[in-house]
Amino acid sequence: MKKVYLIGALLSFGLLAEAQSFMRFEDKAFNFGAKVGFNATFPVINSLSINGKEAENIDIEYKVGYLAAVFCRVNIERFFLQPSFSWHRSEGNIRFSIPQSLPENNMMSNTTTDLLMMKTSSLEVPIMVGYNLVKKGPYGLSLMVGPKLKYNYKIAYTVESSTTHVEYVNDNTPFGVNIATGVGVSIGRLFFDFVYEFGLNQVESDFEKVNNPVPEINYDINIDKRTNVMSISLGVLF
Repeated sequence: MKKVYLIGALLSFGLLAEAQSFMRFEDKAFNFGAKVGFNATFPVINSLSINGKEAENIDIEYKVGYLAAVFCRVNIERFFLQPSFSWHRSEGNIRFSIPQSLPENNMMSNTTTDLLMMKTSSLEVPIMVGYNLVKKGPYGLSLMVGPKLKYNYKIAYTVESSTTHVEYVNDNTPFGVNIATGVGVSIGRLFFDFVYEFGLNQVESDFEKVNNPVPEINYDINIDKRTNVMSISLGVLF
């Protein structure tokens, strides 16, 4: 029985020592890390047209997306430079009414509200410059700002209505430039990031139809928008 107690004490001591080591994060000139989290996209729709006619009653529904990133950090006293490589998956819906002047609208049922479902997968390279407001012991609080280069490698839009289901793929404007700003809270090697980003470039997108099961109802869609994204992530520094 004494051996069991001794083994338990040694294990407890080992775990406590490991936890203390984790909390005593060593301040280095260079670190690397990884993080995962969630995002929500808030696009600003400047215009949405169907066959050249402006859609009506536009309403945006936000959904939760996902992100994962790896990064390195160069520390210069209280400042740091943090380039990253990240993957983002974002989703959202746009509800709108078909313009009454379109001939296609006369072929539909009494329900003229359509649902445009957006799904985007992107690779992103943010370069953040940060300043540690608090850097004492295991605790830290930092502010960050910097540009982000974005490449949408997969974009899928689906239009749902009472009479049709049409899938689209984006055929232009896959690249974008955003400005990101955020707050980071750290405890030892563990950190939480809260980041907001907005698009510098206005994205005008036309779409190419993948399928149209009802050929007599034909939609050509054009969207003019800017990107706004909120994200929260949990990560570890090494």
